[in-house]
This record gives sequence, structure tokens and C-alpha cells, in this order.
Amino acid sequence: MLNACLAVRRRSLRTRRRLCAALLLTLTALPAYADPVEDFYKGRTITMIIGLGEGGGYDLSARLVAQHLSQFIPGKPTIVPRNMPGAGSIAAAEYVYSVAPRDGTTLAIFQPTFVLEKATDKARKFESEKFGYVGRVDQSVLVGLVWKDSPAKTIEEIKQREVILSANAAAGTSATIPWALNRLIGTKFKVVLGYASSATMGLALERGEAHGIGSTSWDYLQTKPDWFNDKKIAILYTIALDRFRDLPDVPTVLELTKVDKDRNVLKLMASTSSIGRAFLTTPDTPPERLAALRAAFDRMVQDPAFLADARKRKLGVDPLPGNDLQVLVNDVATQPTEIVEAMKAAVLPPGMEK
Repeated sequence: MLNACLAVRRRSLRTRRRLCAALLLTLTALPAYADPVEDFYKGRTITMIIGLGEGGGYDLSARLVAQHLSQFIPGKPTIVPRNMPGAGSIAAAEYVYSVAPRDGTTLAIFQPTFVLEKATDKARKFESEKFGYVGRVDQSVLVGLVWKDSPAKTIEEIKQREVILSANAAAGTSATIPWALNRLIGTKFKVVLGYASSATMGLALERGEAHGIGSTSWDYLQTKPDWFNDKKIAILYTIALDRFRDLPDVPTVLELTKVDKDRNVLKLMASTSSIGRAFLTTPDTPPERLAALRAAFDRMVQDPAFLADARKRKLGVDPLPGNDLQVLVNDVATQPTEIVEAMKAAVLPPGMEK
């Protein structure tokens, strides 16, 4: 435009002004650059599949993210949460993998054990490493605990006396961790399946239906301050690779054995704590939409309003970007066969041994 103006410098001032004005009018009339991602999401609805029941820690984190993420996605689509509990999130994983539209209009959160479930059962109708990972909002800090009226309150005591635990499904850590500990270190946990979420497993304790929970989230326990204040529970272990900062005196499951092979099995199982509360989308989501979802997630977890809301709801935030999460899942999904086979044997329901 400047060169065009200079080219008419010998003309009259009025003529030059008219020509420059015409050039400016032409430039402003050019169409604005269209953002295809924004155009796609504008006015649309994203369905967020929550592979667990209502009221538990994963559900609470999912609804927090559903409330805040939209404003950071181009086009600001509406995000609608939908619970789809069943089989330790396997039903939801198979739905998202095989049924949900592969266009970026589906987000999901599962129990992180779905990755191990696929490693141990190739018949599962999904490939965990092929999902598009958007980001992790928090580690999955999981603990095993017993109620104040439990007949045994330490791991050593539970090697001598049976303790009944409430659990959701055979694929979830609330069942697989106790079963593995029974086989690897000689505990006497009896697992009762069929509870939909941490909330219903906790209710089973309060009603006297069970003595403890084999695995529940730390965030869920933060909704139960009376359990701590009135010393209603004793925490047995954390399901993690390292001790949890808020429970420095509680051992990890890895510390419950000195046998290297058994530690490797428990290490593989505990690795899912690093996958944690991970959000993903369908395989084959267009790359530009996956990139936009990841960028939106990264901005959200740094947003002061989001962080303040998480604190208000007593939910942890320890994020991991989608690219890093993708690498982590790939690593877990491709573990050596001998470790996977040892873990498969350890987590079988009672009576299913070969």
C-alpha cells in the first residue's frame, strides 16, 4: 500500500488521497482469515464420556474440566458430561474407540487401569495407544484402607485374618490390587464386586457391608473429613511408584514385598497412577482439532479461575501435557511380555488360576 501511494506522488494531493483511500477500502474489504477449527466447534456440543459412576473422584474432576475447558477451545463448544460406568471403564473405552464419532466432538476419562486391562486381554475392542490424549488434570493418588471396626487394621494382621473389601469391577484397582497382594504377599482380602463408584464403596463401609476399600482416590477422601477427624479409617498403602506427599508414613504397594519379580508386577500396576485422570479423544481425530484441544487444556490448567475452582472443590491439579501423556501410555502399553504375564496371573479373580 505504501509503495502504491509513493507511485502517485506527482499527482495532486487530492488525487493521492483518493487513491490511498481506495486502496485502504480494498484491503478492508478482503475476507478475514477463517479458522477451520473455530468454525467447526462453533455452535457444536462435545460429549464428555465419564467411564465411572457419579460422585467419585474421577467424576468430580471430569465435571470440573467440563465446566472450564469450553472457553479455551476455539468456537467455545458446549461440553456435556455423560456417565458410562461399567467393567472398570472398559465399556466406555470400547464405546469411545468403536462407536463415538472420530471428529473431535468426544472427550473421555477412564480409570487408568484400562491401559493394563488391554495389555492383559488382547480381545478388548480398543487399542489404548491409539486414542488421542489431550492432557492429564491430576495424578491418580489411590489408597487402600480399612474401617475402624475392621477385624484387622495392618497388612501383617490381614495376613492372618480375612478382611472384606468393597470394589467396583474385576478390572478396577479396587479388586485387582487386593487380589495381587493376596497372591504375592499372602494377605487375606475378600473382594465384593458391584459397587459403581467410590461414593457407593464408601457407603458400604458406613453401612457395615464391608471392612475396607482396596482402592479409592485421595480426592474422594477429602470429601469425608469426618473419616479423618474421628479416626474412622486406617490407610494401609498407596498405589503409586513413590510415597504420597500427604501420607509420608504410608508405604507404597511396592514396599510391601522384597521379591524383585513381585515388585516389578506391582510397579507395572502402580504406573497407572502417573496416567491418572487423563482426558482423551477418539482415534483418528483430525490433527488440527487434537492440537487445539491439547492447547486449550494446557491453557485451562494454568488459568487462575480454574485453579481456584479446583481448590474450592478440594480437587488436586498436577497436569501433564497431552504429548507427554501419549508417550507414557505407549510405554505402559508395550511392556515386556513376561512382566505382563506375571501381572495377569496376579490379578485373576479367585478360583481363576490355571
